Amino acid sequence: MQFSDFSKTGNGLMDAVQMFFFRMLPLRAQIEKVRAEINRSLLKPYGKLIRLEIDKEHSIIRAELELKGEKEPVWITLSNYRLIQGTGKNLWFEPGTFEVSREWLHTLVKTFADRMTWTERMEIKNPLHQTVLKSIL
Repeated sequence: MQFSDFSKTGNGLMDAVQMFFFRMLPLRAQIEKVRAEINRSLLKPYGKLIRLEIDKEHSIIRAELELKGEKEPVWITLSNYRLIQGTGKNLWFEPGTFEVSREWLHTLVKTFADRMTWTERMEIKNPLHQTVLKSIL
């Protein structure tokens, strides 16, 4: 089973089985599956995520990336994030604040975040994605 299976919609029974087995993994293995999936999909054209650290107690996510064209790794820190269970069945992710170790990249991310308004909240509709976020965050 690949983490990418979580992005595919299947029948209810298969989704339930995938969620069950994901929850049974130790936290470190869950985070590693998320890191590998991010590398296979989102970051493939840009580089790779070499370290992903999640501090659930203090609501901090740190990611170390090797980006194409950069000589040294780039760190991204997301702090004060929140998961909010909506009044419906969907989960909401509130990213909090972020820092990027490269000034130009920090400015770029902030500009896009401000324009796309995702800095406030993102609704997580897919039940599999909700399971992953609740488990690792």
